[in-house]
Amino acid sequence: MKNTRTSAHPVLFFIALFLLCIFVSPLLAEKKEILDINKSLEETNARIKNINTKELQAILKKNPLTVLIDVRTIREVNLTGGTIDARHNHIIPRGWLEFRIKEVAPESDTAIVVYCGRNLRSPLAAETLTKMGYNNVKNYADGMVAWKKEKLPIKSSDQAPDSMLYRKPEKVIEGVWSAIGETAPGSYENSGHNNNLSFVITDDGVLVVNASDNYLLAKALHEEIKALTDQPVKYVVLENGQGHAMLGSNYWQEQGAEIIAHQDTAHEIEENAFEVLDRMKTRNRDKAMFTKVVMPDKTFDEKMTLEMGSEIIEILNLGPAHSPG
Repeated sequence: MKNTRTSAHPVLFFIALFLLCIFVSPLLAEKKEILDINKSLEETNARIKNINTKELQAILKKNPLTVLIDVRTIREVNLTGGTIDARHNHIIPRGWLEFRIKEVAPESDTAIVVYCGRNLRSPLAAETLTKMGYNNVKNYADGMVAWKKEKLPIKSSDQAPDSMLYRKPEKVIEGVWSAIGETAPGSYENSGHNNNLSFVITDDGVLVVNASDNYLLAKALHEEIKALTDQPVKYVVLENGQGHAMLGSNYWQEQGAEIIAHQDTAHEIEENAFEVLDRMKTRNRDKAMFTKVVMPDKTFDEKMTLEMGSEIIEILNLGPAHSPG
């Protein structure tokens, strides 16, 4: 009995070794593939044509029709301060490149330069385009980080990256200013500033047109007003009952301003404001902090006149537009 058990041990050992090879070998191979990613990127860079910042500048000067493709995501571009400002610069995220390249480069001999932030995705994009038959593809290896460091022209979707405002106030005429919003739907990136937030400075206070999309955006506008005048904001006139006009009202009420709206606008707020607030919170997330629905302090029908020092301001109902009131 003892000899039988001893002779079986080598057989069990070889079976165990066989099973170990079957199950462990793929795991080792998978680990090796992961560790070779950097090597693969190096090999890709060796197969494509790489250019630096000076070479890209020279190419754009010689051939302004060169197609530049930023393969980062729109969100990444917005959060990092923009993309290259060139005549034919396009943002096509790496995952969509094969599907959308024909939109911007229908011919195989189109001069193309691809780039990203730090030369990680763009080499792969350049090789993909080459495999698709494009024969004039270059990779801007310095990337957007270097372009920004050199303070070269940048196109940004946010004209005021240091503020929640999409664009800071601009002087229209003496005493009248407007922060012109993005001509796009409200988004986290533009903080809901996709309308014009305007104000009139008088010698007896400030009148603001549109309370803004949220509490923090209203506060950002107020900071710009305070940089221009010591006069307090006395009135905020709502252009309509839409979220980007009225949701910031509770900030202004906290500052002691009176909210003025047409009676139809007040009705719209009463009927729809909480639903509009919920949508804004979903879109703006942390930027929606402190925003609450409040009703206007005063309403009017056809006309309201305000005397503010030496200025007489008339608020008129000119009829329905794209929104009641």
